[in-house]
Amino acid sequence: MKIALGENSKLTVHPSERKNVRIFYRDILGCPVTKESERIDIFKIGDDFYLGIMYDESALSHKDSLKAIWLELNVENVEVLKQNILKAGIKEIEYWDKEHFYFQAPGGQVFRLAGSMEDITKWQH
Repeated sequence: MKIALGENSKLTVHPSERKNVRIFYRDILGCPVTKESERIDIFKIGDDFYLGIMYDESALSHKDSLKAIWLELNVENVEVLKQNILKAGIKEIEYWDKEHFYFQAPGGQVFRLAGSMEDITKWQH
């Protein structure tokens, strides 16, 4: 049996974060918006992954979001994107893995940046 993650995912974010979420995914990451409304925004990440951002008052706090799933962004130039993220005022997350940059995006999602050509067999756990 073969199993893989699908091409769609959803985050629930407090409506007060809508503007910052759009700036982050659209302007900083450069992800095209495939749907934009008061209730949901959908961003295309890479060739075939879609992230739906649902805006709801019951969203987890930023602190509680640190306990949710963390995702990885594979990018061609990690250092350039890292600097753009830091310039935007997004804070780095301190984590035991010092080989990668971790940050909490607007809305609470935690990401790790990794080079798109990175050899994962050399990761130290």
